Amino acid sequence: METEKTAGSEAPAKPATIYEVARLAGVSHQTVSRHLRGSGGLKPATVSKVQQAILELNYSPNMAARSLRTRLVYRIVIIVPEATQFVPVRMLNGAAAAAHEAGYLVDVIALEGMADTRSSRLLGLLGSEQLAGVLSFVPLGGMQQHLDAAHSGLPVVVAGEYDDKMRARGTLADGAAAAQIVEHLASLGHRRFFHVAGPAQWPSARNRRAVYLEAIARLGLTAVGEAQGDWSAASGYKAGLELPLDTGATAVFAANDQMATGLMRALHERGLRVPDDVSVCGWDDLPESRYLVPSLTTVSMDLEAQGRQAMSELVEAVQGNTAGHPPVPPSPDDTIPALIELVIRESTAAPRLAY
Repeated sequence: METEKTAGSEAPAKPATIYEVARLAGVSHQTVSRHLRGSGGLKPATVSKVQQAILELNYSPNMAARSLRTRLVYRIVIIVPEATQFVPVRMLNGAAAAAHEAGYLVDVIALEGMADTRSSRLLGLLGSEQLAGVLSFVPLGGMQQHLDAAHSGLPVVVAGEYDDKMRARGTLADGAAAAQIVEHLASLGHRRFFHVAGPAQWPSARNRRAVYLEAIARLGLTAVGEAQGDWSAASGYKAGLELPLDTGATAVFAANDQMATGLMRALHERGLRVPDDVSVCGWDDLPESRYLVPSLTTVSMDLEAQGRQAMSELVEAVQGNTAGHPPVPPSPDDTIPALIELVIRESTAAPRLAY
């Protein structure tokens, strides 16, 4: 006898199949499979239809079945520093996107402590599970040997954007754009500058300060002082409250957006207008920086592209290690984008008067 269904008792919808994707896209299931493998050779219009169908149906390949069928492993682990506000989430997103496009599952492991502590913790988390590869944004140190012993022949790529104490280095520490900030402000007519520096133990803070001072000297400008911050908005706020008004500074370069945000709040409370009385620049181009009043002039780093490139390197290593894995996906426009650029917004303008 047929029973009546009660509200909320419906069985959960079954996941979409490759055949349903093919039907919606108007192509064969072999074409969808070819797209998922990243084999290439498909017309752009076909790729667009398949991608749209995948999105509409929320289709996800069955990796477990795929691994059983092909006897290949499709799990990649990404190692990042302990989850803090300084972890480059956009870099992680770029790496994960590249892995997913190539058909891999991604696990993210956040590790704290020094290299030896991270080594034992990592091996405990990974256990004896099969992996396709590991991408690390922290130095592995002795972990490399332990990984080789536990997972023989495992492809590993170290992006190395942090040192052993989780401080940014490499491209993340490139301070070259500080010269662009000074040159931009000088072109507007600013001659006297103040700097809110990041923690001196961070290579990124040291490099930004060094390039800033070099540009000041090269252009015959005047650095009237600086405050020491700790990357937080609170430290920028403190620097803004203590900024001496008799210096005649009309421009402030803060080493990151958080400190610039706190600085602008303090200047507002002191009756100074940004950019009428003082121009402010930050660094990082945080998502909220464009929505501040005024919106913040800052330095944008294409962290997604960095993450994508690092993952592409790993996928290529996996391919060389095990024949039959899907090819690495190209960058969306098949070019390597500029990683660092100055984004000019409302917080900088020609100086009205020196205060």
